[in-house]
Amino acid sequence: MTCPDPTYAALLRRLRELHGSENVLTAAEDLYVYSHVGPMGVERVPEPVAVVRIEPGHGDPLGGAAELGLPVVRIGEPHLDPRDGPYLLLDDVETMSLAELEQAIHEHRRRGDENRAARKSAGSAPMYAIALLQSKEAFRAETDAGYCVVQRFLGAETYSAKGRLLLCRGLANGDLTASERLVDSVYSCTACGQCYGQHTQSPLEINNAIVEARRRIVSQGRQPATCRPIMRNLLERGNPMGLEPEDRTLWYEDVADEFPYHGNKVLYWPGCTTSYRLPEAVEATAKVLAHAGVDFGVLGSREKCCGLALYLLGQWEEARAYASRLAEELGEAGPGTLITSCAGCYYAFKKVYPGLGASPAFKVLHTSELYHGLLKEDLLPPMRGKEVYMWHDPCDLGRHSHVYEPPRRVLGAIRGSKLVDPVLSSEHSVCCGAGGGLWMYSESLASKVAEQKVREAVPEGVGCVVTGCPTCVLNMRLAAAAHRPGLRVADLSEVIANQI
Repeated sequence: MTCPDPTYAALLRRLRELHGSENVLTAAEDLYVYSHVGPMGVERVPEPVAVVRIEPGHGDPLGGAAELGLPVVRIGEPHLDPRDGPYLLLDDVETMSLAELEQAIHEHRRRGDENRAARKSAGSAPMYAIALLQSKEAFRAETDAGYCVVQRFLGAETYSAKGRLLLCRGLANGDLTASERLVDSVYSCTACGQCYGQHTQSPLEINNAIVEARRRIVSQGRQPATCRPIMRNLLERGNPMGLEPEDRTLWYEDVADEFPYHGNKVLYWPGCTTSYRLPEAVEATAKVLAHAGVDFGVLGSREKCCGLALYLLGQWEEARAYASRLAEELGEAGPGTLITSCAGCYYAFKKVYPGLGASPAFKVLHTSELYHGLLKEDLLPPMRGKEVYMWHDPCDLGRHSHVYEPPRRVLGAIRGSKLVDPVLSSEHSVCCGAGGGLWMYSESLASKVAEQKVREAVPEGVGCVVTGCPTCVLNMRLAAAAHRPGLRVADLSEVIANQI
């Protein structure tokens, strides 16, 4: 929305000349986001004429505004009374860095320790509640500052954790429609769920709000054009890439021939990305399972996509029908357990399918969970090495499914090696950028997030980042090759298979 007043129009032209059009925000969605303040945008204030984004510490960037009698307010300053009339809003706030995120997590943990001590000294729950209400700690509005892995590359608060939450809310209650700006913000999210994680004891699951907003966008016929071929490929070819179904086993034919599924106790489900782009992980998984004596088989070219992309990108009706058909087909095949080395497939079968009314009739395990069980039964090979490992928690396996300990137990059992677990791990793990449909929507943005991950979130001295998600492996491998040579990225199965 651009102010029609020609006086303001002249001012806006001048500001665009000074700061660039991309830094003078007048779109309805931008003004809507910036007019919400406080914890997660709980308070609404009058919309500014425009928002001007500048570098922190800039002196007087809005020359001319004062002469026109237009007040200027910086973010964080008290807003004007609505009776004071139009104003300009100055955004000189830096996006939260990973170092600042670490500090926020440290502070959150410190307060958690203090609160536990307070609960203990209070003597009872009612007395602790009274003490908490009497303290200023109970009224802190700290959750105004969420963290987003992509915001630093997009800048405006419209692309922040708070901004996306507000856009989802505005779309849901009818304040906003599925405009190009709103659609871009909602689909440029990795749906990783980190957002406000540094402030809460339990996740807020804002990723679910993002996916729900995408459903509304699709219902309004505004799904991004880049997503449509992916949906068509999945429904017509059985994989998002549009590759031939019979080529699914092209790079692991020996495994498909030696271990065809014929009613085995365990069905190994590699998933589309692993099958077509990371076949070495399929071979490694089969090698580990065979060594442990697991009765397993693979569907090979009969395997289809789990359909998670339909759900993530907003095609909920198609996702519901697809999940129902596939769950029924797999149930008729009769496995007692389905194991997968793909975090996305695991999340789909374990969490998404039940929500769509298609609960599987079989047990679902990630390979890391199975390996942990085999480790406890002494069925994994003796493992030794001298590597320094770091486990990267895939968002779909970690924050969304709460599987944290099994892979760490397995890597920790490699004698002579070291497992590094930095602050930004487990529920605070930094997304690699490949999830939530972002890689499908904007591969270039997903690559920037992966570069951030390997540069800033992998401690010095780590020789190998291990994970349990094929898209994480591929995205981080590309980033490591370009920006951190020598850093290896591997699937957990590859690490174990190398010990056999």
